Amino acid sequence: MIIHIFDETPHHYKPMQSFFSKTCQVEPAQFYWVKKTQHTSAKANNTAEPFTYYENNDQLFTYLAQLPVNAKVIFHGLFDIHTWRRLLLHPIVKRCSCVIWGTELYRHRKPNRSWKDFVALWLHQRLISRFANVFALTPGDAELVTRYLKRKDVKVLAYPLIGLVREQHKQVTYSAAQPLRILVGNSADKSNEHLQVLSQLAHLADANVEVVMPLNYAGNDEYINAVVCEGKRLFADKFVAITDMLEKSAYDQLLSTVDITVFAHQRQQGLYVVYAMLEMGKTIFLRRSTSSYSNLSALGFDVKAFEGLNEFNVEELKALVKSPNTNNQALMAEHYTEQALAPKWSKMVNAL
Repeated sequence: MIIHIFDETPHHYKPMQSFFSKTCQVEPAQFYWVKKTQHTSAKANNTAEPFTYYENNDQLFTYLAQLPVNAKVIFHGLFDIHTWRRLLLHPIVKRCSCVIWGTELYRHRKPNRSWKDFVALWLHQRLISRFANVFALTPGDAELVTRYLKRKDVKVLAYPLIGLVREQHKQVTYSAAQPLRILVGNSADKSNEHLQVLSQLAHLADANVEVVMPLNYAGNDEYINAVVCEGKRLFADKFVAITDMLEKSAYDQLLSTVDITVFAHQRQQGLYVVYAMLEMGKTIFLRRSTSSYSNLSALGFDVKAFEGLNEFNVEELKALVKSPNTNNQALMAEHYTEQALAPKWSKMVNAL
């Protein structure tokens, strides 16, 4: 019996459940637990869904205590320090594995850390040392797990790009009559560095462009309002803020209509969008300092550096989008599709 435990991120846990159950060849029975929030309360009682929802740590640990002794647990991201504390001394921890996400890892890199931050780091190190297996999504993140959390035997296993069919989301051919559509960031969280991206794009304000920003989750109203005000100041009606949550099909459709994506995150983040851009042969800008940039570049992907974005004029950007990058598409098929990664994930889960 394998228990996959996810946070409340529907755009992740739903595709991954489909991937594990339909694409992977897994021998043990698999079950999927998801943290319940106000967004899941309406559907949590739907018995047709393949998910078991838990409301809080008390309920989660009640479920864990009821598992048979042969059950293995995989945490797909483990963000709550209160969960760390309770899990550390729990007898099931030696039967648990975890996939490290950026949110839980990069918290230990922030400057001017308080004593509470160091306590959290110590606790995280102790917990990670007790897990049966630890996985990172990129080689760069694996190195950071070793550096910060002192776990040496970290395995690298990427999540696949799930459910994006290239033939159904063909790149829109750019023409001079339509604006060059630039997607900025993947959420309203400050880590997207929206204001810095806007400053890097400001020289395009008079050109035929459209700047699209997903600001529909994370972040807070004050920050979102500041970003929207600056976007409107610079680009007027050429700035489009997306504030309503999108279903995956609508999100994929949005990605298919943009020409260029710009991520200014200081860390690995938003891999679904990164992979989708590469799969569709589109241009993406990432910071050179991120593990995403270094890992993708090492594999041969053509990824542009965010730091040089303001050196591109609109004609140079247009030249990047005239035709799909077929080399990136071929590398995606080799490394990050469901078909490429299903054997690796199947092997990992079966080995537990």
